[in-house]
Amino acid sequence: MLILAVAGCLNQTAFPESPVTAHFSMDRSRIHAGEAFLLTLEFRISGDTLDKEISIAALPPPGELQLRSFEELPNETVVEGAKSTEIRRFRTWARVKNPGSMTLAPRLDGTLIQTSRTLFIMQQVRRPIHIPAEPFPLTALPLPGTGRPPQFSGLVGNYTFSVKAAPLDIALGDLITLTFTVEGDWLPETFSIPQAVSLPGLKVYDAKPVPSESSPTRQVFRQIVIPQESFIKALPAFSLTCFDSRESRYKTLISGPFPITLHAERPPNHPVYIPTQALTGCTTQTAPPPATLDPSPPDSWWIRAGNRLQGHQRLVIQGDTDTTARFAPSDSARELFTLQPGTPVTVDSSSAEWVRISCSLGIGWIPKKSAK
Repeated sequence: MLILAVAGCLNQTAFPESPVTAHFSMDRSRIHAGEAFLLTLEFRISGDTLDKEISIAALPPPGELQLRSFEELPNETVVEGAKSTEIRRFRTWARVKNPGSMTLAPRLDGTLIQTSRTLFIMQQVRRPIHIPAEPFPLTALPLPGTGRPPQFSGLVGNYTFSVKAAPLDIALGDLITLTFTVEGDWLPETFSIPQAVSLPGLKVYDAKPVPSESSPTRQVFRQIVIPQESFIKALPAFSLTCFDSRESRYKTLISGPFPITLHAERPPNHPVYIPTQALTGCTTQTAPPPATLDPSPPDSWWIRAGNRLQGHQRLVIQGDTDTTARFAPSDSARELFTLQPGTPVTVDSSSAEWVRISCSLGIGWIPKKSAK
């Protein structure tokens, strides 16, 4: 296990030199500022054994060099004549934030385990050691200013970008789920996905990350869009502009467009989408087709008792005019059906100014002030 220590907090006692050396390497010959790369620290131990815990300190501050946790790779043993050398490697993702040069010359400390045999007795001696490390120069090249697109995402390295949209054969008002995936080198923590452009007749919700499908080198987002007008024939293409460090040029990755088949004669499923910070998909509930409803008599006592047990609330439509139930909690959302004054409804959820109701006409949102 490789332990990162804060510079200056280690005991600087001069330990005897040991048969252990260390050096750094990386997975590419050159890097640009902001580019993620794999940094490997290799230890070569001759004759003895090194304890699993190794401390590393005096690295550049995070504002200059970003590092993830080191991961230990499988050990390797090289035998040359009667002498064997154990090779231990630790690897991590790293990123130099700004252009310029620096030198990695950390302090490495560990515990050497020496084994000796006297007749039938095996004896181990443990002693702390300082491990010499070869200084490793790092130079981060600046990104070219010429030809830099205004929509540059800030991603530097090797990445792929894809978007999936489904379903695309729909009725007016149905939900379309967009799934964005960016994959490649270690992604910056501040990276954000390009979102769907809000078009007339298209309701667009914010994209949400999907942690269960993501990793440091793969980010997945989902977004809900709802066509509300029949003239929406396609979702436009999505683009992500990055700097390809292998080709030393800016590159725009494009996915789409996505043609839509709208069936005006087909009724929608009347799903209700409730966006939340933790929600990565959508909540749907199917309602019966619209019908004509007259005010109904009050529910019997056993219906009212069942609603209380389920946390549902029964209200009655108020006012002198009909109340319009809408597809989402917004005055601009698509109209679903109307309710006459005196109509009883069941409330199963609410927002600040709206309540979601259900009745024999279907499921929809109405202003909270319209029912008591």
